[in-house]
Amino acid sequence: MGVIINNLSKTKKLGEILVDAGLLNPTQLETALAEGKKRNLRLGSALTALGILSEGNILDALSSQIGLKKIDLSKIIIDPAVGKLISEGLSRQFKMAAISLSDGILTVALSDPLNVFATDALKRHINYNIDIVLAKEHDISKAIDFVWTAKDISKAASYEKVVPTDNKNFQGLASAQTGAAAFSPSVSAAVKEVLQSEDVNIIKLVNDIIYSASKNRASDIHIEPLSDEMIVRERIDGELMEARRIPFQFLNPVIARIKIMANMDIAEKRNPQDSRFDINIGEKNLDVRVSVVPTINGEKAVFRLLDKTSKVNKISELPIDKSDKEKILKIIYKKYGLFLITGPTGSGKTTTAYSMIAELNSINKNIITVEDPVEYKIRYINQIEANQKGGMGFPDALRAVLRQDPDIILVGEIRDEETARIAIQAALTGHFVISTLHTQDSSSAISRLVDMGIEPFLISSSIAGIIGQRLVKHLCGGCKQSYVPEPELLKELGLPAGVNFKFYKETGCDLCRETGYYGRLEIQEILVPSRNVQKLIIEKADAAQIRNAAIKDGFVPLRMAGLKKVIEGITTLEEVLQATQDI
Repeated sequence: MGVIINNLSKTKKLGEILVDAGLLNPTQLETALAEGKKRNLRLGSALTALGILSEGNILDALSSQIGLKKIDLSKIIIDPAVGKLISEGLSRQFKMAAISLSDGILTVALSDPLNVFATDALKRHINYNIDIVLAKEHDISKAIDFVWTAKDISKAASYEKVVPTDNKNFQGLASAQTGAAAFSPSVSAAVKEVLQSEDVNIIKLVNDIIYSASKNRASDIHIEPLSDEMIVRERIDGELMEARRIPFQFLNPVIARIKIMANMDIAEKRNPQDSRFDINIGEKNLDVRVSVVPTINGEKAVFRLLDKTSKVNKISELPIDKSDKEKILKIIYKKYGLFLITGPTGSGKTTTAYSMIAELNSINKNIITVEDPVEYKIRYINQIEANQKGGMGFPDALRAVLRQDPDIILVGEIRDEETARIAIQAALTGHFVISTLHTQDSSSAISRLVDMGIEPFLISSSIAGIIGQRLVKHLCGGCKQSYVPEPELLKELGLPAGVNFKFYKETGCDLCRETGYYGRLEIQEILVPSRNVQKLIIEKADAAQIRNAAIKDGFVPLRMAGLKKVIEGITTLEEVLQATQDI
């Protein structure tokens, strides 16, 4: 059977711990013990019932005295499969919740870890090593409810008795802190019940929407009102997919719950709002960016899900072509120069930039980033969040960074002439600068900088390399099917005749949710300016001339790089053609 990791066998009784901590005097302890005996309550419950101590006071004392970690369970979404490792009866009887399972260790939240009956029950019924953490009883009850009632709530039949259908009930809601609503006097009792009750399905519904999206690898969640219902869509592998439909009367309660989680102004319904919050889902620690905007049918909410626990891969660890990897590594290990990553929105530019600085990351180098916003935190790298509204845009931040003795600088995006000029000057004065630029391909980046007002000779002298990239869907390895392309198609694509090429197409299975694809990958073109290209830049040649000269020097255009992935059976021809149609 399982073993309790936390050694609680020699722990003092709760009363002694609280007295030793100076939170309780002997008279109060006797009063609480008498009340507990009278009402059949454990000491902690009696103390809170009498108003002598709050549950938070008690948990803080326990955490300090017996060395158990205290957690905020209201910010954690439990995987129901993990939660159900403890039976519902046991969970409710002893107010305990299994919250995560990792390396054979089951983490269990308790509000009263000194209850020997609870710990004995865990020893008897659980076949894992157990790590006990502290959480509020109220939050544990909510977690238990979520685990044992989490289901497809899109039918929503059970809500009708709980949720008020009168939208006017929600007009008086004031702003509130995450997980604890604050109400103005005008708010009806029904609304308070919706947002405060342990048994409310709205809280479960929003949790379930986030949990399902995370489980499905979604990068974004769209909660949007139609004229007669609400639709939830998830962006998976770059494509929006319908997840569920919910009756329209639940729109305002759901948006109100989202605003509470994100610490937004609940009463504000006519202006857009942006915020964020952190939440744990199993082993994932998600940074959730929230945007709420008013539409003609009501407010729409969009979540961007960023997994802060995911590892930032180095360039050397990425599944890219060996020759491309060698080119990139050769460029980024230069002492100075400007390396640009180009492509439209959603082409993975930031991920590539992070992979570069992860590769370069060293205790011997001073690496500083200027981003808006900071997407992932990386140890040993100094990350600065640019904030134009706060008075520190990219140019101001860059000027400050140059006084910090940097070796490598990452500029989140070059948006204007001033930022471009400072970045280029930094690259010319002994710093290696990495940045992104919104252009369709690598050669267009040159024209874009010229259009910004940068002198061509400065561009020619500073550019170390330019990547143009796109994201395409990765074929599902469990169901892809091969086919032989027609000779006419091969000719049209510029592929050599007489070669027995085999392409693959998507089919669909349970693993990929019948889409035929699972995940995405980058296709890249890498432009390293040759002497001919540098000469053309100084002569103000257009993007097409620069591109043609680079091809003569061995440059592989984006479409050809994509076709190589098609031939390797990694993606489909349709994906590559669609991704490169504007080049």
